[in-house]
Order: sequence, then C-alpha cells, then structure tokens
Amino acid sequence: MNKKLNVLHISPDFNYVCGVSKYIYLLFKELKGNDKINLFFITNRGDSLEKLEKLDYKPVLINFSKGWKNIFHFYSNLHFLENYCRENKIDIIHTHHRYPELLSNLLKKRLPIKTITTVHSLVDGYKNLSFKSDLIIAVSKSVKENIVRKFGVPEEKIIQIYNPLDFEELEKGLNSEFRINHAFSADAKVFLYVGRWTKIKGVDILADVFSKIFKKYQNTFLVIISDIPKKEKTKIEKLDKNFILIEPQNDVRKYFLIADAVVLPSRIEPFPFVMLEAGFYKKLFIGTNTGGIGEFIEDGKNGLLFEPENKMQLKKIIIDVINNRFEFELIADNLNEKIYKTIPSVKTYTEKLVEVYYKLYYQKINSF
Repeated sequence: MNKKLNVLHISPDFNYVCGVSKYIYLLFKELKGNDKINLFFITNRGDSLEKLEKLDYKPVLINFSKGWKNIFHFYSNLHFLENYCRENKIDIIHTHHRYPELLSNLLKKRLPIKTITTVHSLVDGYKNLSFKSDLIIAVSKSVKENIVRKFGVPEEKIIQIYNPLDFEELEKGLNSEFRINHAFSADAKVFLYVGRWTKIKGVDILADVFSKIFKKYQNTFLVIISDIPKKEKTKIEKLDKNFILIEPQNDVRKYFLIADAVVLPSRIEPFPFVMLEAGFYKKLFIGTNTGGIGEFIEDGKNGLLFEPENKMQLKKIIIDVINNRFEFELIADNLNEKIYKTIPSVKTYTEKLVEVYYKLYYQKINSF
C-alpha cells in the first residue's frame, strides 16, 4: 500500500488579487482531508492567509521576496527549509516561484526529496539556476514554449495543463443572494478589471484610456478591484468619478454579475484566472494578444484582442462595446462554451495531481 505523502508548497505573496495564490487555494481547498496527501505551506506574507487558516491549514512565514534581495536571506532560508523538511518528513516540495525552487533543488543533495514546480509566469534570465526540478507544470502552452526555448528544458520534463476552476463554487455566484445594490442605471455600461496594480498588468494603459472615454461617455464605468497603492488611488480618484475602486477581497463574484465586459490590458500574461471567470459568467472578455490570452482567445469569436500597449486599439474596442450593447453576447457565450470544454474542474485537476505526486515519488512519472 502506498504511503501518505507529505507535500510542501512554497510561494511568495499569498494575496487576494494574485492568480498564483488562487491556484494554491483551490488545490488546498480540494485536497483538505485527502487520505493520500498531507499538505504544508510556506510563504513570506499575504493579505489572504486567513483563507487557508479557515481551512485549518497553518501557513509558515519566512523572510524572502521575489527580487535580488533574497541574497541576504539565502543561507538562513536554506537552513530553515532543511530543518523544516526534516522535522515534517517532507517527501515532495512543490514550488511556485524560482527562488524557492532553487532552494528546494539544492536540498535534494541533502535530503531524499522530490521537487516539482508550477510555472505561472513568462520569465527570462537566471538560466543556470532556473527550472531544475524533477518535474515542471506549465500553466499554458505559451509558458511551456518559453521554458523550452529560453531555458533549454527538455519537453519530456514538462506537463502542460490549464489552471482549473471550482465550477461548483463559482455557480453559487449566480444566485440572487450575491447580487449587490449599485447606483448604475439600466443603460449604464460597466467594465471590470480584477488583478494586481502593476505595470506588467497594463493598469496605466487602462487608466489613461478610460479617463478619455469618460469625457464623452458619462454613463460608462470602470470597476477596479486591485491592491492600489494609496498614492495611485488618490491620483485615479481625481481623474474621474466613473472609476470605482474596490479593495481586494475574498469574494468578487458579485462584481462579475454587474459587469458588461471584463478588461485585462496586460503587457505579459501567462494564463489569467480572470479570463476564465469572465468566460464562466458569460461576460465579454477584452484582453491583449499576448501569452496565454492570445493562445486561448480567438479574436472576434470568443473574445476581443488588442496588441499590448496599443491604447488606440483598446479605446476603439471599448467604444464599440458601449455603442452596441447586445452585439457581443454570442462572443461571451462562445468563451463560456470553451471554458467548459477545455478547463479542468479543480476536482479532476487535483486527482491527476495526486497521481503525479505518487508517480514522481516512486519514479514512475511519464505523463499527466
């Protein structure tokens, strides 16, 4: 009989508006009480740790970041991680960022552990230090191609599978109890952005384009759910009252219900959850033709695409949507259909992931 495996996940910044955090939460929620896996979690910080604590997981916090400053904590982190793995008899370390992945692969020389990493980003640099795990999960074909091309990772070491959705949980958002009171008139056009407030997500483009649109289309609104810094928040609020800023929170389903379209103007994007959620709720998705968005969205068929940083293209799309309220329903329906055909449920995904853990542990891994 196979032993119950102890699997340690490590990821930085466990936050509400972080796709990686959502991915980890979905896994932990589905695997709670699993009779084959014991889960452990290490991170550095986050505004949504209470989500795991409510599931009775106890995240361990250590001092590390996403940047070069990790050099100052390298040896203490490595020492802590080694002791933690020994004390908890960790069998597999599953990482979600290149720094903890580096630490976990160094530990393989000292401990009988296996390593796996899920690659959530389109990255470059640090070629000699990156993606040395026993197995790699790529969240999109674009991510897989990037790993092979830029880092020379053999394709047979990579499993490509799209991020899962918790369809049952999302369906609860369709109930009337999740609808919110709002001040929008029946003919108002509401756009939604959900994500981190970073340049890579193109939020500067979003703010600039909509500030111009609001001058002519005063019954149009942009709801922004993001971790906006106080200084930026003040600046956006001064631009126009039609920017509606919402703090990151656990449940954003209600905001999808009032949106006519979801916008994601990322400069780089591996494979966004917000695109999948827009499709689930049959909302028109507008995104940049890059990475996992360009891979999944067929322009004019199941979404609308514009080139990264092309403000004129985005502005034209937004105005077209404003002036044609019902013309884009079929496009949204097509995305919904594709979601159900191609995106795994979290139950299916975790069942396969557990199989992967066992195959990896017993050195029988060959496919997902």
